[in-house]
Amino acid sequence: MVGDTLGDLSGRLLVQCRPGQAKNAARVASAHGTGLVLTGRMPRPTVEALRAHGFTGPILCDANRYSGRRRAPAGAGTRESWAAEQHELGLVALTDSGYLAPHDWHGLRRILADARDRPGPTAAMLPLAARWFEHSVDGLAEEIEQHGVPVAVAIEHAKDPFGVRYVARGFVSLLAVPVPVILLRSDISALGALAHGTHAAAIGTTTRLRRIPPRTRRGAVGFPALRVFVPPLLGHHPLDSVSRLTPYWRCDCHECAGHPLTDLTRTARPEVSAFRHSLSAQLTLWSALDAADSPVNGWLEHCGRALSVHRQLATTQPAWYPPANLHSWTHARHPARHPARSDERAHG
Repeated sequence: MVGDTLGDLSGRLLVQCRPGQAKNAARVASAHGTGLVLTGRMPRPTVEALRAHGFTGPILCDANRYSGRRRAPAGAGTRESWAAEQHELGLVALTDSGYLAPHDWHGLRRILADARDRPGPTAAMLPLAARWFEHSVDGLAEEIEQHGVPVAVAIEHAKDPFGVRYVARGFVSLLAVPVPVILLRSDISALGALAHGTHAAAIGTTTRLRRIPPRTRRGAVGFPALRVFVPPLLGHHPLDSVSRLTPYWRCDCHECAGHPLTDLTRTARPEVSAFRHSLSAQLTLWSALDAADSPVNGWLEHCGRALSVHRQLATTQPAWYPPANLHSWTHARHPARHPARSDERAHG
């Protein structure tokens, strides 16, 4: 069996979903010539079903051991059997890593060493606390470079990690490492990451798949409002607010085909229409950016236009604030990296 390679992922905006969403996600991904990231601990049946039904795009499998109240720590190591199963399925393997708390240099080295020792194409899954990007990013980059393995990064945050300026700035600086860096569990910031040179990036289908949610105590489980991606705002907003915010905006994604966004509320299954539109609109936007002479400049121009629209809405909508991630990207650059072995890592 000819399997996926890291090269197959290059420049792709992937769709990260739960196995139960894979059928609808694969339909959109196929239309845009891209792949999926399946999030769950038993992906084999879903992978085999997708292949049996003709899905040919690349697939990654994220075991998600690093999230939830009983998440595993990075020091627990990774399982060889997990990587072997993905290789049997013809996939690039992601290690089933535990959570990397700030300054957990031992856990980081263990994950990287495990990935280096796996036969077949393997990327080290790095589920990082956001604080890694504040003061530890140079050391993180040096460890990745020394181990010489591709990495897939996901970032913990209560809302949006890229809404924090040091995260956006630190992530961009991490892209200076001479190995592929993949961003998982993101939202529209995945396009910013791709524009700045990340190997591949994934947009999540739900709020919890657009970041690593912090571990919390058991509490009441709510039912979030159905949210939809609004292209002029570069963000997700409640579907029932679309007619108030964007009564005349049309969408040129594959699902909307030039119709007003308000039509999403009038379909037989608004939740399915919103799901497919939200993915297709972001994939359409990335296709346009990827074809531009300068994806970075194109991305920054989109951020600037979206901020302008947000400011206009703020004049009429109470308590309306432009999203912090758009501001963060306008301040992210490729700073020169000066790796130095810190005392902290030497004793980690």
